[in-house]
Amino acid sequence: KYIGDAIMALFDRSPDDAVHTSVEMLAALREYNEGRLRAGYEPIRIGIGINTGMMMLGTLVEADRMEGSVISDAVNLAARLEGLTKLYKTPLLISEATRNKLTPDAFGLRLIDKVAVKGKEDSVLIHEVLDAEVPEERDGKLATLETFCTGWELYQNQQFEKAQAQFQACLEQTPKDSVAELYVERCKTLLSIGWDPETWEGIIRMDTK
Repeated sequence: KYIGDAIMALFDRSPDDAVHTSVEMLAALREYNEGRLRAGYEPIRIGIGINTGMMMLGTLVEADRMEGSVISDAVNLAARLEGLTKLYKTPLLISEATRNKLTPDAFGLRLIDKVAVKGKEDSVLIHEVLDAEVPEERDGKLATLETFCTGWELYQNQQFEKAQAQFQACLEQTPKDSVAELYVERCKTLLSIGWDPETWEGIIRMDTK
């Protein structure tokens, strides 16, 4: 289904299909962008969000229009994940629900945050799919995966100075790691302005559309 400049696609057999398709789309886009750059045009950038869950599929009808659509919280979360690719500057994000349904070790994944959708109290874990990155950035993120995970755990446990050092180490090896850079800035901000240990949750709340 086309939604403005976006495409919504349903994969009814396996989340592996959705992730494989997304990785191939991004690879094709990189190849296309090489031609655009040679011609002097700006590259096209897209973000993809994938979630797995129950939904209601049906046909919406009015006097002069008929179209198929789906409705559910699962669909809403997928749309929010797509929007978050801009924040993390990473092309492909998946939910924990999708991660749990993937074939083990089929993709390179990195846990990057906890988020809560507007109107929902429970948070969800989100992961980036490293297979979607350009090879040098993918390899760099895989090489620093343990360091990043240590930093994320320290961040969640409010040990921000130690967490910052771990994320900085990731940046030293992979300077274009935008997620590590984001966490360095988060740590610096928290260390400079302070935080309330009693209320701090380590959750990003998605309050905007």
